[in-house]
Amino acid sequence: MEQKPYQIGLIGCGTVGTGVLELLHRRRDVFCGLLGRSIEVAKVVVRDIEKSRHAAYGFAGPEVFTDNVEEVTEDPEIELVVEVAGGVDQPRQWMMDSLSNGKDVVTANKAALAFHGDEIFQVANDNDRCVYYEASVAAAIPIIEILQNGLAANQVTHLSGILNGTCNYVLTRMEEAGLGYAEAVEEAQQKGFAEADPTLDVNGQDAAHKLALLARIITRSHVPLEQVFTEGIEQVTAEDISFSSSLGYRIKLLSIGSRNEDGSWELRVHPALVHKDEVLARVQREVNAVQVKGDAVGSMLVYGNGAGSLPTASSVVADIVRAAKGDKPIMNSANGEAPRIVSIGEVAVRNYIRVTVLDLPGVLGRVTSFLGMKGISIQSMQQPEAKHGQPVPVVFVTHKVQDSVVSSALAELRERTDLLNGPTTRIRIED
Repeated sequence: MEQKPYQIGLIGCGTVGTGVLELLHRRRDVFCGLLGRSIEVAKVVVRDIEKSRHAAYGFAGPEVFTDNVEEVTEDPEIELVVEVAGGVDQPRQWMMDSLSNGKDVVTANKAALAFHGDEIFQVANDNDRCVYYEASVAAAIPIIEILQNGLAANQVTHLSGILNGTCNYVLTRMEEAGLGYAEAVEEAQQKGFAEADPTLDVNGQDAAHKLALLARIITRSHVPLEQVFTEGIEQVTAEDISFSSSLGYRIKLLSIGSRNEDGSWELRVHPALVHKDEVLARVQREVNAVQVKGDAVGSMLVYGNGAGSLPTASSVVADIVRAAKGDKPIMNSANGEAPRIVSIGEVAVRNYIRVTVLDLPGVLGRVTSFLGMKGISIQSMQQPEAKHGQPVPVVFVTHKVQDSVVSSALAELRERTDLLNGPTTRIRIED
């Protein structure tokens, strides 16, 4: 006797949603053989029901499309709801309604989970349902599966990743082509790697949402988004790119989760100098990568396309297949005791500091003495030639020092008009 098709409802039919439909159709025979029954898209919720749509997706005609989300969340025949519409508050409600009605949920929505994940996962647990969210972090890279299942035997001690393809593309092009920040962002928009409004990407928030989700798994506890220190790439200049390169580094927007010896965690997103010999430094353009260290496996790296219709849809469809098979994640909720998340001020790292000093006798020595008096030890210094009488850019590389010490010293230094005449930039160095 032929089994009843596994019926799913799709909320959203934009870039990712159309990719999901394409892959489900392309691999329909494979999935049917794997599951012993077909996957049927019963309903697709769209914003504009009047928009012309064709049958290229391989599913029934216009009757599957609706603008009423309750036709998906309330339909008892639908076993799985796939949310790829984006947004925060509405998707939260859609997911919670679906879970409450006995349906599993697949989502690519990192923002909704970052803000409301604790609530959503609790509703899932209360109703013995699962939330699958592989596509919410790093698109095609199966990092959620790796952390939840593949590394279940490990205590993850460190995670660092390039989780935003837009920023990585911008920084790559600033280095490759000598573009200024604004030029590189505009090019990313033209290529389709950045939104018309790239704010959430370039200010680090998108990466912070993703890190919060990964931190939930590796700390086994809920991590409020506000505990993730976040700094974007807006202040990175072509000058910083050039100086970093001459020092043997590349600038990357890194997402870092690191476990300290006392069991506390550092969770931070910020631009960082990464030595060119390191694998993350070699990840260029829109590609994402995650490096993980576990107490059993040591260090491992996964990388791949971090954006786009089909790469993201690939992870969504993988979750659909997992749900259809009944494969439940090992840990779908944060059930551990919350560790202490240290503030950025407590973190100790080396630093790249660029200042613009007045071209006057003794000024550079006074700047160096000032930093020393504030507890900042200089490891090296770089000073290019400048025209006489013009402000001089100087780059310091510090020894490891507590972040709050550097922040306080630079805030005071910026007010010293007797020493400086131009911007002061600090970028952390990730060793």
